[in-house]
Amino acid sequence: MKLRNAKLRLTGGFLALTFLLTGCAGIPTSSQVYYGEEISEDTSTQFVRVIARPPSEGMGPEEIVRGFLDASADPSENYGIARQYLAVEIAGKWNPLTGIEIYESSTVEVTGDSAALNVTAGKIGTISDLGRYQSGDPGAEVSKSFDLEQDSAGQWRIGNLSDGILLSSGDVDRSFRSFPIYFFNTALTSLVTDTVLVPVSNSGAATSLVRSLLDGPSPYLSPVATSAFPVGTALTYGSVPITNGVAQVDLSNEVLGADEQTRRALSAQLVWTLSTLSNVSAVQISVSGQPLALDNVGSLQTMQDWQSLSTSPNQDQTVLNVIRNEKIFSVINEAENLKYISQTPLVFASPDLTDTQIATVTADRKSIQVTNSAESNFKLVAQGDQISKPTWDRDGNIYFSDFGQGVREVMPDGAIRVVSVDASTLGTSNQVKSVAVSSDGVRVAVVLSNGTQDVIAVGAIFKTDSETRIIGLHRIERSITSVRDIVWSSPTSIAAIGSDESKSDLLFDVSLLDGKTKLFSTPVGAQQVSVDGTGKLYISAVDGTNQLVYQQSFGSWAQIASGIGGFFTN
Repeated sequence: MKLRNAKLRLTGGFLALTFLLTGCAGIPTSSQVYYGEEISEDTSTQFVRVIARPPSEGMGPEEIVRGFLDASADPSENYGIARQYLAVEIAGKWNPLTGIEIYESSTVEVTGDSAALNVTAGKIGTISDLGRYQSGDPGAEVSKSFDLEQDSAGQWRIGNLSDGILLSSGDVDRSFRSFPIYFFNTALTSLVTDTVLVPVSNSGAATSLVRSLLDGPSPYLSPVATSAFPVGTALTYGSVPITNGVAQVDLSNEVLGADEQTRRALSAQLVWTLSTLSNVSAVQISVSGQPLALDNVGSLQTMQDWQSLSTSPNQDQTVLNVIRNEKIFSVINEAENLKYISQTPLVFASPDLTDTQIATVTADRKSIQVTNSAESNFKLVAQGDQISKPTWDRDGNIYFSDFGQGVREVMPDGAIRVVSVDASTLGTSNQVKSVAVSSDGVRVAVVLSNGTQDVIAVGAIFKTDSETRIIGLHRIERSITSVRDIVWSSPTSIAAIGSDESKSDLLFDVSLLDGKTKLFSTPVGAQQVSVDGTGKLYISAVDGTNQLVYQQSFGSWAQIASGIGGFFTN
């Protein structure tokens, strides 16, 4: 049921004529104005339109190149203004829809002679032809060559140009919006969160989001996530109108051959994805004009129909638990209750997703112990030299890194499996010093360190009966140089305690949607970061002999308990 990742087409792809930004230019006086059915405003598509200027007579080669870069931010009429900067013979051949490189406009340099110029700038990241953002490496540059020639009128034009476009970060901020979209694990039993950047346009974000669903998951997720839509499924009318808060999705006949499980799954994907839009309260799904019938689900589907598939952490996990030496206490409204006593002091603790087991790491970071949440009987399950904070998947497997030795998985039956890490250019398996599984159980965040530079990357867990691998790792930000701890702060963001080139201790909250990072100061001695079921962030800090837990409150930190290793249960 996986969809092949279709490349963008001029008639319906990610960056194509769906932009239609010229709709904001004003009402033409040469034709009548027709009034149609009133639909609710899609506020997610509001933007500041970029109005490009065509080349003027007598522009020099560098002015032509810079003018082309500016005009590339206006996709109206299939980048009609930008094409005016190109020689006639290549204007129709240039394909801007193969992807975007994002640069920092303040770093642009144009070098070379009149006939051959090169543009370089600091690279922020890329947006693929399917709308997936990826952060650039620190120090990376965008570099593009421009061969110029004079036409018959003596005007300079770009005569040779590779496909794709360059956009400044400001242009991207004006022209794109980021959203989560939802696929399934390969068993169609739970949702997996993906992310996409879509162009703001008169066709609306709803249409772009459904097209992204039909294109299938990001490449790094495609081995472990699937779309329930049958191959070839399309939007019957090419768009998704929203009327009185109801997104109307009419799908092609391929859906008619799907069984009940598949229809329910694709319905859940649509509802979860479209409900991220503020002006969508329900989704109405049809096939070639006929309602899609589902058992025990009405024609207007809402999040309540598919709430059991939530990828968010358990919202009931708001009870703070803290470690003090060998003891674990729960803290409720400043009242403390001793819950567990280990034989040795502890430093980390993490509950499983069902809140029935807790994995702990001894203070020397050489042993992992597990206790049943109903009793205080600690069982040794793994040993190492420098064990990280443990993390659980949905199947009750524990993952941890043993820095210098690699990543390990503890199976429910007690067996230990070596997890291979496809780290690519980011590092090696032995350089993983921290690992955190997301609440959907498929995606995973890791910290790799070569001893001088730390990197936060996100990938996916690929499992068979005989092996477990972390695949598709890709960097999610460029500025962090060292990392002390990480946590999934939401299904689409990761919080990290660390530092950047300023060497200051900071809390970074990195969005996986668009790579943007929020920065916060931290309490003195910040060591660990955790998040409760409602998304509130907490920091455990060690200041001299004091071990304290702080809660983030309106941008500052309030001390709420003594101890370390804060974690949350029901």
